[in-house]
Amino acid sequence: MNITQTEKGEQLVSIKISVAKEDYEPKVNDSLKKMRQKANVPGFRPGMVPMGMVKKMYGMQAKMEVLNDLVSEGLNKHIVDNNLNLIGYPLSDPDQQTPADLEHQETMEFWFEAAIRPEIKYDLSNTMVDFYHVVPEEKEIQETIDNLVKRNPNVSHPETVEENDRLELKIREAEDGKEVEGGFQKDGFFFDLKTITAKTRKKKLIGKEVGAEFIFNFKDGLNSEEAAQKLLGENAPADSDYNIIIDDIIREETPELNEEFFKKVFPDKEIADLDAFKALVKEEMEKQYEAETDRILFNKMIDELVAGVQFNLPDAFLKRWIVENSRGEISMEDVEKNYEENYVKGLRWQFIEDAIVKGNMELVVTDAELKDFVVKQIFPGIDYNTLEDDMKANLDKIAANYLKEGEQTEQLKNQLADIKMTSFLKGKMNINFPEISYSDFIKKLEEERK
Repeated sequence: MNITQTEKGEQLVSIKISVAKEDYEPKVNDSLKKMRQKANVPGFRPGMVPMGMVKKMYGMQAKMEVLNDLVSEGLNKHIVDNNLNLIGYPLSDPDQQTPADLEHQETMEFWFEAAIRPEIKYDLSNTMVDFYHVVPEEKEIQETIDNLVKRNPNVSHPETVEENDRLELKIREAEDGKEVEGGFQKDGFFFDLKTITAKTRKKKLIGKEVGAEFIFNFKDGLNSEEAAQKLLGENAPADSDYNIIIDDIIREETPELNEEFFKKVFPDKEIADLDAFKALVKEEMEKQYEAETDRILFNKMIDELVAGVQFNLPDAFLKRWIVENSRGEISMEDVEKNYEENYVKGLRWQFIEDAIVKGNMELVVTDAELKDFVVKQIFPGIDYNTLEDDMKANLDKIAANYLKEGEQTEQLKNQLADIKMTSFLKGKMNINFPEISYSDFIKKLEEERK
């Protein structure tokens, strides 16, 4: 077998593979012998079919399979031995390849066209990007603090019910003041007194103590059978009386903005006063805004690099490569029509990204990083390094099961790769970050879209 390579044009090479009879004939004969052992021909016992008949029946098939294997192996070896840095995989060369006469032709010639990856030269430090540093306004900070106050009330468990308490109850379906045998019942049923619209019914509950037992009708208390059904669940009779036992009283009260509250919201921080607390809330809000806007910034950085890093693409080859790898889903007409709009930017960024990663191997996503990323996605807020070994083992198992699905794993890997690349580019590129409020930032985005 003889393999030669010639230049075909900018970034293109032509690879010719000549396969002589002595290269393939022994392998074809071996293949036919195996086929003979398995051939099922009426009138002949297994393995006893005449070889001439086997050749007539399977000769072309065996020859095609052997040639495909030899050519594929030879092409792959040529690529590796010559360190060819290719775009995709070689395609059949349309300018050279002619139909092979498998029956009469002894030496077979196969021609391939291959595209060499362009040499990418980039300078991140000289690439300027205009973006924004989104900062919260004073009213937004106060709204966030108000929400934190609502989400972190002081909780107590008093002995006597008051107007705005929440109750944990045992409820049993009742009739004429007595529990219905086999009727609906539930323990651990939570009921918020704020939902009671009938004042007389609410008065009946106020002043009750833990352990108190009495009859109550939820439909009457909520002034709505529909609301009672939603509260009780679809299996419970909404218009029935219920025998109730109070197991617990939960009282939530607005906390004071003091060190105890600050510690509850930020347990790992030492916060002395309200000003320091507000500053920390502002800082956390800025981080959240940054996380939300990083995807937009990433696209802007890509746009700048695609526009600024100059190199040529073998467009004709790439168009054919897109069509042939679409498995019939994309036509050449579709590609020609949408090539610049749908493909060029993505292709150019792919080559630039590959060049950046090649020069900065810390950007490659490792299995350990992917596992940690998945754990944080499933269990946000958990510090993996502080966990006990058995808990780490359980999380590792959950992450491993989550990553079994190939397509899902690839999506997560790409997501993490984008996060790492975004952080890397932010640290290397020249980015102008004027401060802007979130509302003004949204307005700017809408103006840009228009």
